Amino acid sequence: MSRYVLDPSAILAFLQEEPGWQRVKELLTSAANGHTELHISILNLAEVQYIILRRGKDTTQRLAALEALPFNVASADAYIPQVVELKAGHPVSLADCFAAALAQDLDCSLLTSDPEFHKIESLIKIEWLG
Repeated sequence: MSRYVLDPSAILAFLQEEPGWQRVKELLTSAANGHTELHISILNLAEVQYIILRRGKDTTQRLAALEALPFNVASADAYIPQVVELKAGHPVSLADCFAAALAQDLDCSLLTSDPEFHKIESLIKIEWLG
């Protein structure tokens, strides 16, 4: 079974039909059928919700769609030491460190289109969207 961590950019690409959204849809369908495991950090999920609310376009529909997606939400607590280490050693955002730490811990690929991950792509497996 394949496993992925979803970065906020992947979920937003799917919800807004941005470049790479078809790949995200494929993985979501596979997860719904029990063939793929998808994961997201609770902090990255909050980031997606914030961006949806900030943009204010079809907010209710997009938040409802987000709640229906077949992914596992990981608590942030267990990843704090790993996140702090990543943040201290690399110039990436704190939220991105949570996604990277989760991908490291689960030993799976991070699905993203965020170019900030180029700074740590030697530390995690990345599947680039777009």
